[in-house]
Amino acid sequence: MADGLDLNTLSLEQLSQLKQQEEQKLSQIQGHYTSLKATQARFINSQSTLTSLPPKKATAMIPLTQSLYVSAVVNPQSKKPHDQTVLVELGTGFYANKTIRDAHQFMQRKIELTAKNADSLFQVVGATRRNIDAIIMTMQGKMNERAAEAWAEGRKFGEEQRRRTGG
Repeated sequence: MADGLDLNTLSLEQLSQLKQQEEQKLSQIQGHYTSLKATQARFINSQSTLTSLPPKKATAMIPLTQSLYVSAVVNPQSKKPHDQTVLVELGTGFYANKTIRDAHQFMQRKIELTAKNADSLFQVVGATRRNIDAIIMTMQGKMNERAAEAWAEGRKFGEEQRRRTGG
């Protein structure tokens, strides 16, 4: 394993516990990965919406929740499309007015950051899966050793019985 733990020195019970811990870790990491990919998709959607803003006054349905919308009027403040401003959520309830171009660049940075973080998590997912596979292989090896020992003991017992009974 990556942390230098020699799996062969652990008992089957310890290996089972370690496997369970790694599976829980994997589940959490996969949840974070899924969340990052969903966040990245929202940023991509926001960025594409910026390019489709109407250049002149228009109505739009603005979502208040996933199933509740309000009608609004999009009224560009400037005659030049690149000078129009939008309100951008910077994170954790902080907002800023940005030009459409600056908002587009902001979204691009967020997309790249979430992609980079998701890629890092994907690497951790792979390493954790390899850890689980190594634990399983070690457990199987130990169980095979136990089975071979039990078989040898049974064979030895059988031979002793035949000698005693003269058969």
